[in-house]
Amino acid sequence: MINPIWLDTFITLVETGNFTRTAEQRFMTQPGVSQHLKKLEEACQCELVVRLGKGIQLTEQGQRVYHYAKEQQASEQRFIASLKFDAAYEGKCVVACSGAIAQRIYPALLTLQKQHRALHIHVEVAPRRTILTGIANNTLELGIVTNMPNNEDVQSEYLGEESLGLILPRDLADKAAALESSSKESTEKVERERELRALKPQESIKEVVSTLGLINHPDAMHYLQRYFNDCGEAELATLNPAKLKHVGYINQLSQILLPVSEGLGYTVLPTSTLDFVSFADKLTVYKAKNEVTEPLYSVQTPHSALPARYEVVKSAISKILGSEYI
Repeated sequence: MINPIWLDTFITLVETGNFTRTAEQRFMTQPGVSQHLKKLEEACQCELVVRLGKGIQLTEQGQRVYHYAKEQQASEQRFIASLKFDAAYEGKCVVACSGAIAQRIYPALLTLQKQHRALHIHVEVAPRRTILTGIANNTLELGIVTNMPNNEDVQSEYLGEESLGLILPRDLADKAAALESSSKESTEKVERERELRALKPQESIKEVVSTLGLINHPDAMHYLQRYFNDCGEAELATLNPAKLKHVGYINQLSQILLPVSEGLGYTVLPTSTLDFVSFADKLTVYKAKNEVTEPLYSVQTPHSALPARYEVVKSAISKILGSEYI
């Protein structure tokens, strides 16, 4: 095994390019630096540098030894960092969640990181199935999902509730009036009247949903089924989300509501999403008989304690999502 002290001296020598500066930085004498280099060359059984006065030039073998030494140094640093399980405010902490949840929790997590600069928080936006797979495969340590997972490979804990809303263009009535006054030719009038019937607010919500069209997104089918089942509207409960007309698709949360604001369709999202768009005045949430919510759970690998920093992060998240963390 190569002495790591020799390797550290060699790294400094390569990066300073000078025996005198190496000795100063390592708190050694110049003969001591030369002795470390000689022993390293003997261990490697090859010449590592060519001396140029007080400077050096690396041989090909010297370049390889330098890269090896840097890799060993980085590996040691990662290993030491991995042992800090009980450092509540140090280390990397990865949280996987939906885009809507990320919008709600990220400001609070940034505040926490500003207070504790050695705490490095990473928020990974991912769909529910990807989060659960990551936890089960032990590639993720902490996730937040809707609904309690029925999976022995995942341990869950209740955090709070998320309100879902059927989000429509606010200007439905204005569109209807514009269509009604702009007809000129009989064939065009027929088409406008069809669209008009779909947009008139006095028509049933089932007709609006069926005709206006869905702005689809990765969680839309799940949200729609939940909403139709729980909103208390009998006519919506009979709809099959998979058979509804789709008029667009986007997987960027910040953009999903844009086509809705332009009157191109409707969608179902957590109502908190409206707090993060600049065009919320162009949107409206349908007032159903019942409020529709989804329970939120933190998920992690069962039978293994998370590092202390994750408990701090979970506590901050729980306060945002509305439950008392235990």
